[in-house]
Amino acid sequence: MMKKAIGIQNALDRSIAEHTSIQKLLPSAIRKVAKNRDLVLSELEVQRLSAAILNAERRSDSVQLDLNLPCGLGTTEDELHATVQGIVKDLAEAVRETIEEVTEAISKAVPEAVSAAADIIVEDLLQSAHENAAQLRTEQANRVQSVQRMWGIALDELDFLRHLVLEWGHEAFELRSGPYASPNTAFALSRLFTRAYDVVGEIVVLGRNGYADGALARWRSLHELCVIAMFLAKQPDRCALMYLLHHRVEELKLLDVDRSSGTANAKDIHSDPRISKLRREKAALVARFGKAFGGDYGWASVELGEARTTFRDLENHVGLNLLRRGYQRANSTVHGGALATLTRVSLSDSTVDGAAVPPAYGCEVAANYAASSLSMLVAELCTETESADLLTMSAVVHKHAKRIRENIAETQKKITGNTPRSKILMRKAAGRRTRIRMRRTSSKISDRD
Repeated sequence: MMKKAIGIQNALDRSIAEHTSIQKLLPSAIRKVAKNRDLVLSELEVQRLSAAILNAERRSDSVQLDLNLPCGLGTTEDELHATVQGIVKDLAEAVRETIEEVTEAISKAVPEAVSAAADIIVEDLLQSAHENAAQLRTEQANRVQSVQRMWGIALDELDFLRHLVLEWGHEAFELRSGPYASPNTAFALSRLFTRAYDVVGEIVVLGRNGYADGALARWRSLHELCVIAMFLAKQPDRCALMYLLHHRVEELKLLDVDRSSGTANAKDIHSDPRISKLRREKAALVARFGKAFGGDYGWASVELGEARTTFRDLENHVGLNLLRRGYQRANSTVHGGALATLTRVSLSDSTVDGAAVPPAYGCEVAANYAASSLSMLVAELCTETESADLLTMSAVVHKHAKRIRENIAETQKKITGNTPRSKILMRKAAGRRTRIRMRRTSSKISDRD
């Protein structure tokens, strides 16, 4: 595709260069001068006069024109000479005008030519679309197989783990045990568990297809969901109510005026009844809960008695700051910083700072973090329950998450050659290399003797 685009550019460059050369422009300029002087010149006379002027320019000599008299330039030698001198005198301005006309014509013609070329390429691509799609599917299948060989078991078990966690959430909701005994908290936790279930599914799909960075970016969302769920579980039911009502503040923020540029992000934002209603509702909620409620994480700020609360504050409050490094790493994959740009590694044959990237590199990272997040979430929400069913299911979740992490660790050892069997094979290989060097050395000594 790029080769075709480059070929089009080269063809355009050649065509423009050809049509803007003095050899092409000069006859047009001569016709323009002749018309202004009320001269009627034949095409042969225009071409010969153009060639004579160019020859004179190259030789730094006078114009030598070979035409039979009478002609369009005159009936006598003197008349012809005078007419040619007059034309030459007016040519500079005529050439300038001709260049402007040609330039304007080119500026209009190039977009049309590019559009026409694009249409041709599109038709060509459509004809080979099935073949190209089949090739892409083959390449993607190879990527999936590479991931499956290394991380397939861990990803399959993570997929099952999310079902276990969702089932635990449903059971806790039905039993109204622990934090689920409070109606607003139970509803908020139920919705958060459902979102977490979906997000882990996205992590699994992205990981299976080799998109390590995308999977890690989705774990970032899972981590935030887990932190918020754990925070709400520790607070009175009023905090969950504020969390649920805070959606009006967040929705209004999305639709509100962009004060930095003075433009509206929504059509007719000042007259939209929905916006007006949200403003009134936000004002009522701020009056009810306090000024801090109107900010980001305002529901948490009110509960903690702080003017402002950040996600890191929530993270520290629930004790999940041990995953802070992973969260920062995930942030890097989401944003446009130089680190993620220079070291972005999903499944591909690429290099990072000159070092080769092994197949399926990084596809286990998000799976490892996700297993830990789900395990810690369920464990935290079990601290205030006395239900044997929930405690047993929590133990199952914990053991299953541990199994996932152990599987990943074992595969990592195999990749790096850090297993007992790999170490034995490496020692044997090193021994063979040593024996070969010793034989070569002995052979050289014998040859010298």
